[in-house]
Amino acid sequence: MNWELRDLFCDLDIVKEKINDVVTSFVWFDEKYFTHGPNHILSREEIKMHGLKYHECRIQNTQLIDLMIMYMKEFNEIMEKIHEIEKASLNGDQTERDA
Repeated sequence: MNWELRDLFCDLDIVKEKINDVVTSFVWFDEKYFTHGPNHILSREEIKMHGLKYHECRIQNTQLIDLMIMYMKEFNEIMEKIHEIEKASLNGDQTERDA
């Protein structure tokens, strides 16, 4: 059972690294694209550039959402396996006490 838990914790670390990579990628995108403060009034040229970059932003956001959904699914599956092992361990302890 210990090796099963170690394996699952390694899987969690991998999912964590994947999520960190997505966050890093999005931060780079955010810093590159959103260069003005919230009170900045966009010029006509900036509005035009935003319109031209619209599809790039949409694709980036869609990919981010898809990746995060996939990684959260992986995370939830791993956590479910950990809970199953924990439950089996608790049931095993009760069986040993009853014997």
